Amino acid sequence: MSIKGLEIFYLSILLSILGFKVYFRYFKSLLPKHVRDYGPKTHLVKEGVPTMGGLVIVLSTLITTIFLSFNKTTIMLLILMLSFGLIGGIDDYLGIKRRLAQPSKARYKFTLECIITLGWLFLVKNYGGINIRHNFLIIHPTNPFWVYLLEILFVVGMANAVNLTDGVDSLAGSITSLVLLFVVFTIKEGSITNISLAILGSVLAFLFYNAHPARLFMGDVGSLFLGASIGGIGILSGKEWLIFILGIVFILEAFSVMIQVAVFKLTGRRILKMSPLHHHFELSGWSEPQVVTRFSLLTLVISLLGVFINGITR
Repeated sequence: MSIKGLEIFYLSILLSILGFKVYFRYFKSLLPKHVRDYGPKTHLVKEGVPTMGGLVIVLSTLITTIFLSFNKTTIMLLILMLSFGLIGGIDDYLGIKRRLAQPSKARYKFTLECIITLGWLFLVKNYGGINIRHNFLIIHPTNPFWVYLLEILFVVGMANAVNLTDGVDSLAGSITSLVLLFVVFTIKEGSITNISLAILGSVLAFLFYNAHPARLFMGDVGSLFLGASIGGIGILSGKEWLIFILGIVFILEAFSVMIQVAVFKLTGRRILKMSPLHHHFELSGWSEPQVVTRFSLLTLVISLLGVFINGITR
């Protein structure tokens, strides 16, 4: 890690700390979270906890990157991340205004995210000066249709997987931090390392307030921003396969929802007590800190495999 990388990391933490102080002083009473009444009953105590703390993560990352690592690669990443953050922010605002946990229909959000990602890929390819290598390790498509389709599904899938994981105090933030840490020490590409450190610093500051019992939630503005950042990093580094491995928890969370829905529609039965996966373990007797600790341990164990594979594929 370079000296500039350290400067970026610590500036991001500092800006986030200042940002959260401003947030708690002026905005927390304006942004209450509304909890799903069909989730675990233990989560009903979270009603009214302030949300949209992800705004501080977004602003801290943006300011730090602009001042210390502003180039074509980081500009491209910021465009993608801010676009997804905006979608999440609008959804959060509507949820607060309408007092609903899920104010927007998922299919509308999904469609918009796909359109934005397609436009972003076109922008990167034609104006970003960045070669998209689309490396899924065992899949190397050459047909433009399949390339764009896989990359869109990769970004949108990762963004929504992080969003689904954000259902237990500090879970999404902890797993994202581990993923970014491994990105920093595995991918080792200047611009990607720098923006990863900027995001990492802001997320770590957020976790101070999001630790159980949470005083603050990141909201969709934060989770979609973080998910898009991880997806974008995978594409611009040409190591989508590595992000799949590092983000194994995100993948499991997303697939748990898809499998639960598919099986229920086909058979009328549920294979999990509740989806996403973390809710299943909560209803099985795990506390929220246990879920976070054990999912983090899984991330560490599987990520070492990713580091090994990365070493032999260089």
